[in-house]
Amino acid sequence: MVREFIEGWDLIQVLGEGMFGEVKLLVNKENGEACAMKEIDLDSHPEAEEVVKKEICVHKLLKHKNIVQCYGSRLEGRRQFIFLEYCLGGELFDRIEPDSGMPEHVAQRYFNSLICGIEYLHKKGVSHRDIKPENLLLDDHDTLKISDFGMATVFRHQGVERLLGRRCGTLPYIAPELLVRNEYNAEPADIWSCGMVLVAMLTGELPWDKPTPDQKEYMNWKDQRLELNPWKKIDHLPLSLLRKVLMPHPSRRYKLEQIQNHVWSKKKFKDADSSFSRSLSGTGAGLKKRLCSDLDHPAVEPCVAARQCQSQPLPTGQGEGSSSSTSPPSEVFHGFTQPAQLDNLLLSTQGGATQGSQNSFQRLVKRMTRFWVNTDKETTEKELRKRFEKQGYSCKMTTPGILTVQCIDRRGMQLVFKATLIEMDKQVLLDFRLSRGDGIEFKRRFTNIKSSMEMIIVKGPIMWSLAIHSDALPGV
Repeated sequence: MVREFIEGWDLIQVLGEGMFGEVKLLVNKENGEACAMKEIDLDSHPEAEEVVKKEICVHKLLKHKNIVQCYGSRLEGRRQFIFLEYCLGGELFDRIEPDSGMPEHVAQRYFNSLICGIEYLHKKGVSHRDIKPENLLLDDHDTLKISDFGMATVFRHQGVERLLGRRCGTLPYIAPELLVRNEYNAEPADIWSCGMVLVAMLTGELPWDKPTPDQKEYMNWKDQRLELNPWKKIDHLPLSLLRKVLMPHPSRRYKLEQIQNHVWSKKKFKDADSSFSRSLSGTGAGLKKRLCSDLDHPAVEPCVAARQCQSQPLPTGQGEGSSSSTSPPSEVFHGFTQPAQLDNLLLSTQGGATQGSQNSFQRLVKRMTRFWVNTDKETTEKELRKRFEKQGYSCKMTTPGILTVQCIDRRGMQLVFKATLIEMDKQVLLDFRLSRGDGIEFKRRFTNIKSSMEMIIVKGPIMWSLAIHSDALPGV
């Protein structure tokens, strides 16, 4: 892979992939500020040109604590770059355990934040149209932020609202009216998708492949067969809210104000108030551990990463997107000061990526889909390939150290993920990242792979130096 870099910035890691390009992590060499860069090759994807222009236009208008901030964009030849707020906490789906979800109080906090962000969008006349856990990110303070505005559109301008006609989104999360009507209202469609995110958070599964009459599971929901899965996993109060949010008829569906006033949305949980560090208690790792360790590694000096991962200044006041309601302590608005040297983000083709630093390494996005092994890199790759072959997955290595894996999920949809082997001080870190497909299905496959490799997974602390360079990270 050809190495390129941004002048004055280290290109550290590929954070994710979309339909038209990749999102990469940049870290400023001088002050450690972090920025996410979305890159689209318009020669490879000429159909993306108008879509990306619209995305940039819409995203630049938005400033809210629950929406990923767009710092700006740059066109270099036929390569379009969009510079975005970096969310160190990773994707929401990473916090959802397959078939079990997450603790109810955590789901409530994320859901309320999502509704707060959607309320702001709708007041701006913007519909997201692809709300799902893969498009919801978490910053270093565990604040939920809506991302990826590639399908967003303006449905209201100067008080005049229009119906939408384009069918877009992800089938399990899409509202039923999109599949049966030529035109639909924007707001109820986004609200339905929020309800589906809540189901995923509370149960760790999706109730149907798509909300159509040929789906038995969907018809069971319409008939209110609540004794079946996943509904029987959900307590009475959140289920009562979901019955109003997932109303098949959009005109009868709860509006945002009704959702915010529902008794479950306002419920105070003892677990939620006891300690901020317990907010991820159902995920197998407390938030304090995740913020105070580098790659969840026990050998790192406590709280070094937490101190160095804050690219934004502490708040001095509320911004434009502030809600009138009181926010939980974990959702304090942290402002939108963009990286100080954003104007210096000029592409250079005169050399390879420069070496990174301890701070750059500690900026790696937090994921729960990674683990250390006690085998060398070559042996680890062989062990991985054996397991992929046994599961019937196809895999190839087009970039040294990165295996691209393809398979079919339980719904018959394509699932693509990448396994990166990172060697540091004779130890190997296996990092798995979703490329395409459903996040919960990806987590389910990752769990199976991890279980099958239990014999070589490192259980205790490993002592290793923090003097890591970006050259140790494949594919950047």
